[in-house]
Amino acid sequence: MEVKVECRGDRIADAADTLSQVLQTLLARIIERDRDLDLSALQRITVAEDYARALLEETGDESATGVVRAIHGEEAVGLLIDGAHMSAALAGDAEQVSSFVHLFHRELCRIHDARARLGQSSSLELLLECEFDRQLLPIAESMWAEYFSTRRSVWSLPQGSDLMLTHLADLLEALPAAMNEEIVLHLGSNDIDGLFLRSVGRVAHLAQTMAHCQGYLAGLGRPLADIGPEYDALVARSPLAAPWGPLLHRFEVLFASPSRSTESIYLALQTDVVAVFAALGLRIRRAEDGGVWVDALPIVAGGPTQ
Repeated sequence: MEVKVECRGDRIADAADTLSQVLQTLLARIIERDRDLDLSALQRITVAEDYARALLEETGDESATGVVRAIHGEEAVGLLIDGAHMSAALAGDAEQVSSFVHLFHRELCRIHDARARLGQSSSLELLLECEFDRQLLPIAESMWAEYFSTRRSVWSLPQGSDLMLTHLADLLEALPAAMNEEIVLHLGSNDIDGLFLRSVGRVAHLAQTMAHCQGYLAGLGRPLADIGPEYDALVARSPLAAPWGPLLHRFEVLFASPSRSTESIYLALQTDVVAVFAALGLRIRRAEDGGVWVDALPIVAGGPTQ
């Protein structure tokens, strides 16, 4: 397939032809290897020298990040690439090139999944009328996107990759203490709504990282104990010990499903999202008015106290 490639920026203008050829060749090779990858909606690739500015212009989100980012429209998809990162990767060693290729491939897998779910969400607006679902659905959807994209793109994973396990270990080291501090502040101020809102980002990040790691493990077909016994032991004694196994199973079932909607993904993973909140000391449930009811519990070594 041929996709229009645009290079923005004075410093990469001279390399525009080379960058375009590299991306067209890379795209062709990925499609040749993964023939079921549906990229029919991908119409343009933009390589931006000022990536942060381009990302802000395209998404309107000042916190948006990434090296390769899909920009979804109603009819078509664009791909925005950090020109400085790509140029540095192509000028670097084999490891840097492999890392960029994998990031590119992974985002293509995200496009495939997102477009496959279009038109299958018949009751999404109704679901989002409820505050509880409105808060949790984006977390579940981002968890699935991480799992699907890492599992599907595992064959382009650079050798020696840590599968994001180091980052997961760092989060398990830092987040329980940070959440305990938030809970103590809540107990002093009784600001339960503020506690929940401040915690959503942390819970989402941990849940996404967990899903990211599990996608790689599933794609490799190897358990965590086989890949890294020390990480397996860390998870087993962490607050994620309880939700880790059930989430692995739920992802496996979803991945095997012939069709998935955003609603079906959310309904399947809602229990797991709630379990990650509980692992970090927040017992949440749907209130009678559709809001989020929160009970805060201090965290101990194996999870929240009873």
